[in-house]
Amino acid sequence: MIVKISILSSFSLILLLLCFNLPVAYTEIAGDLPKIVTADKSPYLVIADIFVPAGKVVRVEAGTVFLFKNFTGVHVQGILVTSGTEDKPVLFTSENDRLANSSSTLNPTPFDWNGIYIHKDGLGSDLQHIIVKYSVKGIISETRFIRITNGIFSENGRNHLSIEGVEKSVVESSPYSYSISVKDAMVDGVPVKILQDPEARKRNSFRYSGLGICAAGAISGTVASLELKDSKKKFKTIDSDLTIGPRGDLDWEAARSEVNKNVIWTATSFLFSTIGAIVFTWSFTF
Repeated sequence: MIVKISILSSFSLILLLLCFNLPVAYTEIAGDLPKIVTADKSPYLVIADIFVPAGKVVRVEAGTVFLFKNFTGVHVQGILVTSGTEDKPVLFTSENDRLANSSSTLNPTPFDWNGIYIHKDGLGSDLQHIIVKYSVKGIISETRFIRITNGIFSENGRNHLSIEGVEKSVVESSPYSYSISVKDAMVDGVPVKILQDPEARKRNSFRYSGLGICAAGAISGTVASLELKDSKKKFKTIDSDLTIGPRGDLDWEAARSEVNKNVIWTATSFLFSTIGAIVFTWSFTF
């Protein structure tokens, strides 16, 4: 079996456990998946079918590992989004896959688990950098309105990928990508937004809002800093005048008040700039 180096590197920790023959701590799952499936609790041991509920979006973090028991699989009735990367793909494999499960005493074989079934209502699912191994049918999709980016299929039983009943020519263990054009969607009357990232509007809203707040805060803070510098200079001149009189006392109070006002203005501006920067950075996490 051909194994890509990039795949091996993404599971360096699992390989380390395998070398030392340490047991793997599982998180058992079944039924409806949560909105976000985090990588820190994987590998997930799938003990019964798991579901992406109709009308819901489930996002799977990069590096997440699913280990399937016999006769289990994934049913996508809503929208499934996997956020895998080249170094940290999302793995769907048999619980007997020793590369991912050092506790396995059996050898993995094709037909070990059922595979991923995308129902007609699963249109819009976006599978980035996934690996599907040792299943019966790999991925079966009843809708062609899905996207696959650099998917790896290997050691599956009957086929690797079929879409609307048509089996796709997938080269084993080689990256495979599939998408449908906006033109095709419009011809079939499917809303164009279906082909877009379901989190795009929310992400862009936070991203541009954060960027705007950061920029506005930085500009305001810069102006405030210049005003603060001038007011401090004026206050220092008045404060050092030993001949100050009753009128000078009023000028001294006014100058000190101006300094305090500019300090608050400067601090508040840069605080907003920092908050904007945090929001902008956070927008890249989903």
